[in-house]
Amino acid sequence: MAPAVKNKSPLTPVLIIPGFMSSALTVEKSPHKSWNGKRIWLNISQIGFQSLRIGGALRENEKFRASQQNNPKGNKSGESSDALHQQYMKEVECKSRWVQHMCLRDDMKSEKDGIEVRPVPGCAGVDYLSSGALTESFTYVFGPVLVLLKSKGYKEGINLDAAPYDWRLSPDMLQKRDKYFTNTMQTITHLYRQSNNTPVIILCHSMGCKTGHFLFNFVRFHLGEDDGQKWLDK
Repeated sequence: MAPAVKNKSPLTPVLIIPGFMSSALTVEKSPHKSWNGKRIWLNISQIGFQSLRIGGALRENEKFRASQQNNPKGNKSGESSDALHQQYMKEVECKSRWVQHMCLRDDMKSEKDGIEVRPVPGCAGVDYLSSGALTESFTYVFGPVLVLLKSKGYKEGINLDAAPYDWRLSPDMLQKRDKYFTNTMQTITHLYRQSNNTPVIILCHSMGCKTGHFLFNFVRFHLGEDDGQKWLDK
């Protein structure tokens, strides 16, 4: 008779709380239709920095145009200059709209009219600073960690998840607007139960360490000191 096969112990569940650089944000509502659904943080192409960099062709062209204002007869490539100027202005507009979407009002908690920017949920919000075949290789944060964990049998939503947040907001506003801390508690409970009541590892990075620390204090406040500590001890 073949020996009984022992059930493998469940993998220790992991919840990632990222730093602000790797907590991705996306546009859920915008007065500019082309921006709806766009990842805005971090997105190099949406910022428009790649063509505005010092020494870039567009910036050099603007310097050339400015230099010709005092000597218009010396400009023998006006057509080419005008074409590059139009491209430059489009890049400036793109950058301005990025700022428009990212900036909060003076109260530092309200968004501009017609704009809603929210965190990208789950592991997709913490893997790379800028997604894409050309940018992932040098903008990774938790991407390689996620690949490694999944290669060991971890499955997103079962024993692996992430809790990105809108880092522009204060902790109290994160809870008031997005229910961030109560939702994160629910995510932790889900991972715990899906893993046969195995304690959850909270993997924090940078500003995520502060957010995680606030979460622990929030649990004690939300559930009460005794019940909150029991929840944390599990």
